[in-house]
Amino acid sequence: MLLDGGEIAVLDIRDEGLHTEGHLLLAASLPLSRLALDGGWRVPRRSTRIVLVDDAPEHIARAAALLAQAGYTQLFALDGFHTHCEAAGLGVFSGKYVPSKAFGEVVETQKHTPQLDTAALQALQANTPELLVVDSRTPQEFQQFSLPGAQSCPGAELVLRVPAAVEPNAVVLVNCAGRTRSIIGAQSLINAGVNARVYAVENGTMGWHLQGLALDQGQTRMLARAQDPAQIARSRQAALALLERTGGQLIDWARLQALKSDADSTTYFYDVRLKDDYLQGALPGARNAPGGELVQSTDYFAPVRHARIVVVDTDLVQAPMTAHWLRQMGWQADVLDPATAPALRPPQADHAAWLHAPAPVETVTVQWLEAALRDGLAVTVVDCGSSIDHRHGHIPGAWFSTRSALPDSLTALPHPGTTLVFTAGDEASAHFAAADAQAAGHAVRRLAGGTAAWREQGLALETGASRLLSPSTDVWYSPYEVEPEQREAAMHAYITWETGLTQRIAGEPGVHFNVL
Repeated sequence: MLLDGGEIAVLDIRDEGLHTEGHLLLAASLPLSRLALDGGWRVPRRSTRIVLVDDAPEHIARAAALLAQAGYTQLFALDGFHTHCEAAGLGVFSGKYVPSKAFGEVVETQKHTPQLDTAALQALQANTPELLVVDSRTPQEFQQFSLPGAQSCPGAELVLRVPAAVEPNAVVLVNCAGRTRSIIGAQSLINAGVNARVYAVENGTMGWHLQGLALDQGQTRMLARAQDPAQIARSRQAALALLERTGGQLIDWARLQALKSDADSTTYFYDVRLKDDYLQGALPGARNAPGGELVQSTDYFAPVRHARIVVVDTDLVQAPMTAHWLRQMGWQADVLDPATAPALRPPQADHAAWLHAPAPVETVTVQWLEAALRDGLAVTVVDCGSSIDHRHGHIPGAWFSTRSALPDSLTALPHPGTTLVFTAGDEASAHFAAADAQAAGHAVRRLAGGTAAWREQGLALETGASRLLSPSTDVWYSPYEVEPEQREAAMHAYITWETGLTQRIAGEPGVHFNVL
């Protein structure tokens, strides 16, 4: 099925943390707890072949029933995942976003992308006034920690912003937290012919940290976007030339609509600009996937193998740069000509993509909940968001549970019979979890606006991994998220894992990298 050229989505419905412990290379993580929320847009065509992977037959049954009720017609369960895969020639891979990570290593191996280690970076910082260090991760990741003196410039923005910020033959260093986005970012500038000496920072901020050097925190520096029309035109010309070299096309709005209406194939449509730009105005039907993140995590944004991806931006720079990488990864990727599209409009929440709507649950305000907790009323807060977010900051006294563990986890609460108020980083997750608990007979409410609304009111948050009703297997913990005493060992292990992927993927069915 992986080799016959037809569309297929291999969905690992275990919690993400379990997925990263070992999974098939081309299996996308779509936890059962997120299936109703995300399944409709991640696998939009109802006749797509779906292969479900889980160790628990009851989870497979629940997922299959939900998908069948939503109209999916070709559902399969993979038999003997742990016992039969390697014998069948399918490797079991640890880690997150493995296809994209492996692609980054293949690019570095084949293109010999120039890299500088931490010592060379320090020497340059001391002796090269015109040095530009750009961080190709998201602005949110950059704010958490960054190299001293670096500026945020997410991957797809590099060819648009860097040329306007440097003099000819300046030195430009591209970094991320580890390796992939450093390599792809640096090679993007090189591929586009930017007139600078470009290097990837070897092992990114991990390499810096492992040398005992301090990282900046809380920085918001963003490399300014190009303003000179002539410079933007040069960047556009370079990006479109790369798109053409990889066989990609510039298509019009009518062609996009024809592709999306094709009942026999899947077309993903992504706006690859930064999120803030997207929220100001987007094209109808476009979802946001900033280009660097789309390349970094294709298994998240496009779990249907052999689907088509159409990308768009307003400058015709970010989209062709993104598409030229996707095509090298084996995707059918084209670019929408924005001049043929309708006017931008504020994007709307895509609740139509949900596989079903949760049952109505009564909401409460932050003010009501704060007063109830202060006055000792019989309420218990249940945080069903990310366990990492819970550890970084949760409503005081809140208990954590993954949605997949409900309603069994609620039996461990010390005060049964209280009203349960559900919260999460996003309201939708809290709503679905509250509906699950309500169906099991609990008295429930959900917090309007979720934990973000509590934070926005300036109310205190509690930190730490306390009051856990279920294991923290819902997400992957990066080396930066493990306990401090384990951090350096985790970083060394991560770098070793990442650099070893090139050999690991050799011969894996369904992988078709074609580096320029």
